[in-house]
Amino acid sequence: MRPIPPGFSRRALDGADAVLRDDVAEALAGAGVADPESLRKRAATRFEGRGRPFGVDVRGAGRVFVRQYLHGGALRKVTGDLYRGEGRFLGELEALVAAAAAKVPVAEALGVVSRRAGLGMRRGWLLAREVESSADLLTLLGRDPPPTSRRAILEAAGRAMRSLHDAGFEHPDLHLKNLLAVPGGEVLVIDLDGVRRHDSLSREQRLAGLWRFDRYAAKQAAAGLCVSRTDRMRVLRAYAGRDWPGRAELRDLARRLARHVARHESVRP
Repeated sequence: MRPIPPGFSRRALDGADAVLRDDVAEALAGAGVADPESLRKRAATRFEGRGRPFGVDVRGAGRVFVRQYLHGGALRKVTGDLYRGEGRFLGELEALVAAAAAKVPVAEALGVVSRRAGLGMRRGWLLAREVESSADLLTLLGRDPPPTSRRAILEAAGRAMRSLHDAGFEHPDLHLKNLLAVPGGEVLVIDLDGVRRHDSLSREQRLAGLWRFDRYAAKQAAAGLCVSRTDRMRVLRAYAGRDWPGRAELRDLARRLARHVARHESVRP
């Protein structure tokens, strides 16, 4: 069984198993998080994306973001929302707590809830603090913010990605939808499901994450969305900071990135 992060406790709640942050556990339990889907009827906000996330007001805990765990890719058609054990859910909770402790800008974790689904399988939900008036970067860029604000947001995104990598976290799905701009100018890295932590990230691991980011951004631009080459470069420059490579290395990286994009385009269905 995975360890529970400090400041969290395990509870049995009306047929559910929950790991909740101690200071809001009573409020969450009283609000009915044992059955997260029942809270959807009281949703104050609803979001697009996998897991049908929503936000609900909980007295004593504020606005709580709820996201169900769903498999992606081919597994989604086979197992859907079913997982063997709690490892996947506790893994993200652990990652969020550890990243916050390492000063990485991430969502504030409140807990996870899981329910048995027969044959040793479980369904799970993440609970986190919802930041009101926030928006993912793709949505925000689509609103065409003023140039000064746009530049500041993109640079904050690059710094957030660098902070994540410097703390040793390898994010499997780092892209514009998983970067959340919040009031005050900060950008949070979200959706740490499947994130792996290492003592440190190698140069190749960092590049793999940056190339995933850039490939996604380029795809949105090709689809006619409001993402420019300058936008992408501002994120990458902010990530690099004083470590921006020299001209020869940049040419090599550009060739490698082009091959990376072409390879992934060639295997698209």
